[in-house]
Amino acid sequence: MRTLQTGAALAVLAVAIMGSSVNVHAAEGPADAPADAADEAIAADSIVVTGTATTYSNTQVTAPMLSRQSALTSVNDVLNELPGVLVTEGDSFGSADWATSITIRGFTSNGGTQQIGSTIDDIPNGGSSYGGGSRANRYLDVLNLGTIQVSQGTSDIASRSNEALGGTLNYVTSDPEQEQRLRFTVAGGDFSAKKFYVRYDTGEIAPGTYAWISGSSSRVHDWIDGSGHTRRDHVAGKFISDLGNVDLTGYVSYDDADESEYASVSKAGFLNNPNQDGLVGNWTGIPVLDQNYRSGSRALRKNLLGYLKAKIDLGEVKLALSGYGHKMRGRGDWLPPYLVDVTNDGAGEPNSEYLGGSTVYGGSALGKIYYVTPTGATAPLLSGCDSTTSDVYQPACYASGSIPVMSYRHTHYRNRRVGFMADVNWTHDLGGATNLLRAGIWYENGKSKSIRDWHKISNALVGYAYDGQPYYVQYATDYGVDEFTYYAEDALTFGPVTARVGVKQYFLTQDRQGLLTGNTTYTKLTYHSDPLLSVGLSYTTPIDGLEVFGGFSQNFAAVGKGLLDAGKDAIKAVKPETADNIEVGARYTGSNLQASFTFFDISFDNRIANIASNLVTGIDYLSETDSVYLNVGGVHSYGVEAALSYRVTPQLTLSGSYTYNRAKYRGTGDTNQDADIGIVPGKQVFNTPKNMYVLSADWKGDIIKAGIATKFVGDRFIDTKGSAVADSFVLTNAYVGASLRGISDLLKNADLTVTVTNLTDERYMAGADGGSAFLGSPRTVTAALTFDF
Repeated sequence: MRTLQTGAALAVLAVAIMGSSVNVHAAEGPADAPADAADEAIAADSIVVTGTATTYSNTQVTAPMLSRQSALTSVNDVLNELPGVLVTEGDSFGSADWATSITIRGFTSNGGTQQIGSTIDDIPNGGSSYGGGSRANRYLDVLNLGTIQVSQGTSDIASRSNEALGGTLNYVTSDPEQEQRLRFTVAGGDFSAKKFYVRYDTGEIAPGTYAWISGSSSRVHDWIDGSGHTRRDHVAGKFISDLGNVDLTGYVSYDDADESEYASVSKAGFLNNPNQDGLVGNWTGIPVLDQNYRSGSRALRKNLLGYLKAKIDLGEVKLALSGYGHKMRGRGDWLPPYLVDVTNDGAGEPNSEYLGGSTVYGGSALGKIYYVTPTGATAPLLSGCDSTTSDVYQPACYASGSIPVMSYRHTHYRNRRVGFMADVNWTHDLGGATNLLRAGIWYENGKSKSIRDWHKISNALVGYAYDGQPYYVQYATDYGVDEFTYYAEDALTFGPVTARVGVKQYFLTQDRQGLLTGNTTYTKLTYHSDPLLSVGLSYTTPIDGLEVFGGFSQNFAAVGKGLLDAGKDAIKAVKPETADNIEVGARYTGSNLQASFTFFDISFDNRIANIASNLVTGIDYLSETDSVYLNVGGVHSYGVEAALSYRVTPQLTLSGSYTYNRAKYRGTGDTNQDADIGIVPGKQVFNTPKNMYVLSADWKGDIIKAGIATKFVGDRFIDTKGSAVADSFVLTNAYVGASLRGISDLLKNADLTVTVTNLTDERYMAGADGGSAFLGSPRTVTAALTFDF
């Protein structure tokens, strides 16, 4: 049941207008000068965003865009109004990481694909994969977010990410307030959503030193049947200290999430019922149905991140040193409708997997157990039932008194990272020209472990409670990575022209060690990228506020650790993926009008794909390798991104953006290989619309603030073959807020904001996963009350 009445909220919002803006903001100083993340935060009255004056396209989230977000939303959803970016989530709160998808220029970050880099205050996030990675929402609360810097294609050469084929997202935490402040926020909304947040800003606690500490706790139920409950608790703190020639910054966060999942559906499933994803809230006692029990599909994650930075000013030379550490513990849950038979207990004898009390480590499965007799022996199928069909799941195919059995499968993830970064910048006046020389290194050591174990559901007739001792540990695998990266760049500014040239290179060693019987393979992969070139040119025209730019860069993605599981024979020909990126554009910044335009062309032609060995020449079949990984095919993406913003009055701003993106698959050159990896050359990349636009308006007065934003997303394929289409949709989000100081002096520091996502209750297909898509969430109303002391 919804905790707020939508009708009442809509009445409040009848006069509201919500908006996004995209600012074309040019920073002072040489183009491509390094900018610390905190330096990029923009003023609260800034009307839009494009980041700094660089030789490549970049945009960033503004303070007004943040103010339009629900206090319960995910930091990822804040990106959705920027040009070229499509973010889809399982609900309006981003409460299920599995259902989250971010797409930029034909490149995707979702549960199974990582092609977009992410950093937190310029610190690498360690990967965004569902199986052991951590997205930005694991590291910071949306109420502690300062901005997000987006490089849609070319990123700053100093950016630290090894999965940034299609650009980089840098999530920036807000700095401490200059004055002491205690803030409380209480939020609630539809689908039993609620959140409690507190933050204490210390003010100046020592000369030049400020800090904050915050904590939040949120709860929400799924929007489909309310049976899936998600919990998140988050604690974080940050300090900044100006010690003269040395600036220190430190941050630490701890996040504990327990998420109920959503499932994706086919196009036919969506047309049949756009409000049902196949998961259910009632336990039936029939395993083939109960495998879809919503509360049994879960993601549990605990993340601890900390960093310490020092910026040292030596005059013309600036040094920056950073150290960081990250620890993650996680688990993914699923309910298979059977027990795995891993012990030969003898025909007609009770199954040890059912009786419990012992654990089998490693080894292969002997079969599956679906029903047992009262003694625990495998129940035989009745005459007329076929063991090769779904009959094995049907209660009617077993004698009366047979007992259903099933498992609770856990996949455990552990991750530990430590890293170090160093940067040096030398700015020198050459007399009529300014030269900026930049160089830096990045080193990271990571250790991770993946363990899968199977627990018996204690009584499959009544619920999903499970035995604490697993009956089978399927695998346990250790992974390791050592990574070293260097970069160097020189930028020369002569009058209105800035030219830059840089190079960057990655060196990696990855290994994998199986730990259990039948899976003890050790695989090691040592490789490096070619030197990756980055060049660019910018020109400040005689027209006041107008700048044009162009650039070329080579982007890089490391080999995913999961490939090491295939063994050395299957991956011996693999090379890391790279993409060539070209951008040409213009930015205009006036007192009331801001605009930007970018043309981009990205060539990615060495995609890592798994191909059946009989389709590849030169395979040693005696090695019994069924398939191999090769660099074949890829993506060619080109298009335009445009943004415009106009301040009509000091209170009212109108803005919009448009994106055209033609992203198509490149084939392998072999039709059989194309069919094997499931692509059709020339087809639009799945989950990538050709056309998107955003239209918005913002009003901010002394007491009232309000706005409306509408985003159009064109047709998309939801599969790689281009056989199923998710129809275009239009989402409208609105909000209205008010200061309560006019009601009472006791409320002079209180604000109330009501937000509605999907105002028109549009039914649509959200993020696609390569064959199906998640359901778009319905209209959702939230309200937040904030008190400052």
